[in-house]
Amino acid sequence: MTYRKNLLASLGFCAALGAASAWAQGETTAVTPPALHTYGSVGVINGGANFDEADAIKRIQSQYPLRVEISGRGGNYYVADRVKVLRRDEVVAEIPDAGPWLLMDLPPGRYTLVGDFGTTELRRDVVVSNNGTGTKVSWVVPSKVD
Repeated sequence: MTYRKNLLASLGFCAALGAASAWAQGETTAVTPPALHTYGSVGVINGGANFDEADAIKRIQSQYPLRVEISGRGGNYYVADRVKVLRRDEVVAEIPDAGPWLLMDLPPGRYTLVGDFGTTELRRDVVVSNNGTGTKVSWVVPSKVD
């Protein structure tokens, strides 16, 4: 897991250098968010490993009923080996290499997110609201998975 965290930090640093270089040269580039993929019956945007991609995901996040950000206590982003989305103990989606940002097109209801982080499995209960604003989850991974 440390490899993935370090990889994300390195990718973020490289993206920041590239953005600074483009800004210094007067260039502007609009990064598009990752493509929508369907896992089970759930549409998912998965990614955000660098600053540009994370910003692109943040620009469209209000269009999705469930928004998940996976990070550590120090603010480092994490990628789970897999995240399963359960509704009443039934798997409705299974997303490989999930995060650090997940946007999910889920109907309102109660769900459990099950993340595999190396040898550690973490669970998080969420309620997707039907009030039109959606639900944002900041899933903070404990340091024991480092």
